[in-house]
This record gives sequence, structure tokens and C-alpha cells, in this order.
Amino acid sequence: MLRRIGKYVGYTLLCATIIAMVVWADILSQRHVDTELVCGTEIEIEGGGSNPLIEASMVDIWLKEHNLHPDGTIISKVDIAAIERAVEQHNAVAKANVYVTYDGFVKIDIEQREPVARLRTTNYDMYLTEDGYLLPAKGCCAAHVPVITGDYTPIFMSDYRGSINSMVKDSVASLDRRIAELETSKLPLYEQLIENNKELRKVKRARVRRGIFESEENYQILHDAYKERVSKAIAAHSVNERAIKEQIAKVEQEQEMVRHTQRDILEQAKEFNAMIAMIVSISENRLLSADLTQVVATGGCGNPMQLSIVPRSGDFIIELGTTEKIDKKLGVLCRFYDKGLSNIGWNKFSRISLRYDGQVVCR
Repeated sequence: MLRRIGKYVGYTLLCATIIAMVVWADILSQRHVDTELVCGTEIEIEGGGSNPLIEASMVDIWLKEHNLHPDGTIISKVDIAAIERAVEQHNAVAKANVYVTYDGFVKIDIEQREPVARLRTTNYDMYLTEDGYLLPAKGCCAAHVPVITGDYTPIFMSDYRGSINSMVKDSVASLDRRIAELETSKLPLYEQLIENNKELRKVKRARVRRGIFESEENYQILHDAYKERVSKAIAAHSVNERAIKEQIAKVEQEQEMVRHTQRDILEQAKEFNAMIAMIVSISENRLLSADLTQVVATGGCGNPMQLSIVPRSGDFIIELGTTEKIDKKLGVLCRFYDKGLSNIGWNKFSRISLRYDGQVVCR
């Protein structure tokens, strides 16, 4: 019995000791963060591949601009959430994680976006990522990626920042809501059509009945008046019906215009994503990647995108045409590079066209 009591007492004392140590450690830790200063800031940047857009010195500047640089600050006063928000508001940053180590260093781990091309057309200067994210070139380090030039007009504004797929999704959803609003606006018009038909039936049903002692002459007068009322009602019904249907047709025409805009947005987004995919495919091809410096894009605003490549080697332009069957065109181009140009010579032609299915036309 005494042995069992001693065992319980021992367990109780052990638990009490552990709890006391934990509480004491927490007190010491709290005292540490309330009195010690941040020793320094360590910034780790990942991603970006061979084309980094961010440097640690840039992050230092961002923090100073927001009065959030932690150096010399009491550890407990460091606003980790605010630092993360300040860093992540820069478009080149995909994700930021901030924490403080026990020895007083603020760690900022940044995952940056990796550009695959730079769009430099009229009023546009931005980097594009493989997943279709658009970010301004201003404020980023210069990345050695293919440049897209030409008179191509994208579906997004020059100040847009973010995912093109998200923008397209939001635009299509907004247009869907507009179509639904227009459909709702047709309901009162349909009700007017129903009411117009009721009015005509009401006039037609009000037939003249001849009384037992009513003269033929008087009945004829009433009957002629009835026929005149019906004739006028039919004419009025026709005029009203035509006016109402014209209003419905206008609404339906606007709906069709909105649907056309939707189709145009989806088609242009498809072309734009196909262009990015083409650039990525070329960058992953050992034979073609070293020669790709510039992509010339034309079209947009309802017109099909047309693509050409200005290679580093040779004095010629490669015309790809539309983005349709672009993978097949690149395959033909790769074989032509390997089997054709190496034998014919790089300066034999000024233009090489792959617009036609499975063919290479040189001139």
C-alpha cells in the first residue's frame, strides 16, 4: 500500500516538475521576445528558374517603403502578417512566408514567379508566366526571355495584373449575368403580349345578340358597330404586337451581341494561352530554344492572332500563321531546322512559311 502511494506521489511530483519547467520556459521565452532586438533579416528567394525577377536588395527596399523593416525592432513588435502582405503585393511574388528564429533573425522565404516571355507591344510591357499570370516589367529585374512584339491587341488592359484565366472567367461570368438580366427584362414584354391578346379576345367575345322584340334595322346598326369595334381592335392589336415584338427583338439582339463578346473573349484567351504554350514548348526544345529571341504577334480585337518568329541565326522570318495546330507546325519546323537549313544554308531565304498544313514554303 505504501509502495503504491509512493508511486502516485512520485508521478505527481514528476508531472508538477514538468509543468513548472514548461511554464518557466514560456516565461523566459516571452521575456526574451519582449526585450531582445532583431539581429538581422535573412531573405531566401526560390523559383524564377534562370530568369529571376527579384533580388534580396529589392525586398529590403519594399520593407523600408512600408516602414516594416524589422532590423533593430523588439522581436515581439515584429508584424509578421504585415510583412507577408507587403511582400506578396508585388506581382513577381507567388508566396511569402515570414517567421522569427529564437536567436533573433527574421526569415523571409519567397517563392517567385518564373517568366517565360515578355510582352512589349503598344502600351504593353509585362512578363508572362507559363500559367498565364501577367505582371509588370517595371520594378522587376530584367529577365532574358523571348520578347513578343507586333501590333497584337490583347483582351486585357495594359494596366491589368493577375491571371488571364481568372480574368476571362470573371468576364464570362459578368456577361452571363448581363444575359440573365436581359432575359428578365423580356418578361414584362411577354406579359404585354399576353394582355394584348386578352384585349382582342375580350372585344371579339362581346358579340351583339338580337333581342326578341328588336327590329332588324336596329340589330343591323348594333352589328355593324360591333364589326367596326372588332376591326379597330384587330388593327390596334397588330400595332401593339409589332411594337412589343420589336422591343423583344432588340433585347435578343443585345443578348446575341453579349454572347458574341463572350465567344470572342474565349477565343482570344485560347489563342493567347496557345502562344504561351508555344513559347514554353520551344524553350524546352534543345534545337529551337537557342534560336528563339522574338515572337511577332498581330491581330486581336476580334481578328485571329497571327504569329511569326524572328530567329537569332540567319536573316529570315518564320511565319507560323494562326495558333491552330501549332504543335504540328513546331514539329515541322524542328525537322526543317535539322534536315533542311543545315544543308541549304541559313541565309538562302528571307521568309519561311509554315502556314500550310505539313508544308514549308520558302521564298
